[in-house]
Amino acid sequence: MTAKPERARRPGGRTRQVTERLWAAALEILAEQGVEGLQYEELAFRAQVGRATVYRRWPSRDDLFRDVLARFAETSVPIDDTGDIARDLTAFVYSFAEASTSPAGRAALQILLRRVGEADGLHRMGLELLDRRTDELQRRLDRAAEAGQLPQTEAPFVNMMLSGPVQWFVLRRSRPFSLSDAREIVELVMAGLWRDHAE
Repeated sequence: MTAKPERARRPGGRTRQVTERLWAAALEILAEQGVEGLQYEELAFRAQVGRATVYRRWPSRDDLFRDVLARFAETSVPIDDTGDIARDLTAFVYSFAEASTSPAGRAALQILLRRVGEADGLHRMGLELLDRRTDELQRRLDRAAEAGQLPQTEAPFVNMMLSGPVQWFVLRRSRPFSLSDAREIVELVMAGLWRDHAE
């Protein structure tokens, strides 16, 4: 008896579709209702799957939260190096504004704002992700300083000066954040860095 050839597994397929539905539903609930509002029953309902499917994917809510943070880190604000620090920081600020208003960004923020005592592991993971991004920004700023485009400066301070106005703008939501807004913020911060360096 001739064995039937094994059917090639399609990349993605139904499993991938189910995972994407679960992912989208989880982000929606976290963005709308926060961490405490996430219930697996509603998650299963929105994703149109059985509860057993949700528990297989994420045995505990902390598993889900870790997945949200990890995925957000993978797709979060890029720090490019085009050779022009003003252009790169402008792209960084604009992307940060877009990420802050996305379901993934709001969900990640909800997780990071949890009280430390609730999930120390998640809190540490969030801090580690933020530290890695700060280190990446520091390397970009160091290269800009070597090229004479900026004075030597510390990434945490620059990040605070760039992200603060964006967060204020996003909270107000009087109008969409524009590339011109990002460019103006970067110009003001860079001018301030040079002025402080001269003094």
